[in-house]
Amino acid sequence: MDLIKLLKEEHNLVNLFWKNFSKVDEGVYRSAQLLPWNLEKIIKKYDIKSVLNLRGRGNYLYDLEEEICKKLGVEYKVITISSRVLPSYEKLEELVNYLKNSKKPLLFHCKAGADRTGFVAVLWHVLQGRDVKWAVKKELKLSKAYISLSKAGRVKEMFLKYNNQGDFLEWYKKNRDSIQENFSENPFIDFIYEKILRRE
Repeated sequence: MDLIKLLKEEHNLVNLFWKNFSKVDEGVYRSAQLLPWNLEKIIKKYDIKSVLNLRGRGNYLYDLEEEICKKLGVEYKVITISSRVLPSYEKLEELVNYLKNSKKPLLFHCKAGADRTGFVAVLWHVLQGRDVKWAVKKELKLSKAYISLSKAGRVKEMFLKYNNQGDFLEWYKKNRDSIQENFSENPFIDFIYEKILRRE
């Protein structure tokens, strides 16, 4: 592994050595982008059958992750979303279908394991019919590096506005754009979030 290339691409040391790993549900886990040896260890320990990458392709760790999954016979899926913009309805549909149909145990991750990963963790609970306020409190919190005063705060606001009002996909289709456009982040917090923490 090329450590210099890795450090250059990942922008900060915290995301390299902090797993931010936790259990979402039986057979469902979340994490930050894992270093290759940590990924392999977690796959074997938890018998992971599927890995969902929310960051996308085109980074050094993507290639290493794909190789490890192929070597261990793990299904590998990429669904790219942003921490700063709510996913399109079509992208949400893709996520929902994958969460429902992927082989379990499932591990999903973004870069820091906070915003995009938090979004998908809450989405998982919503799909299981659980109380959304409980899910937000469990999955979108500072101890998991989620910062609601940044642009990623749209995620929390969106789920709280939904508040278990029927079919989530249909609700999202009607309300996604207004939440995306009307949310106001704290400029100072968002500067730290984007320029110092280098969230994607």
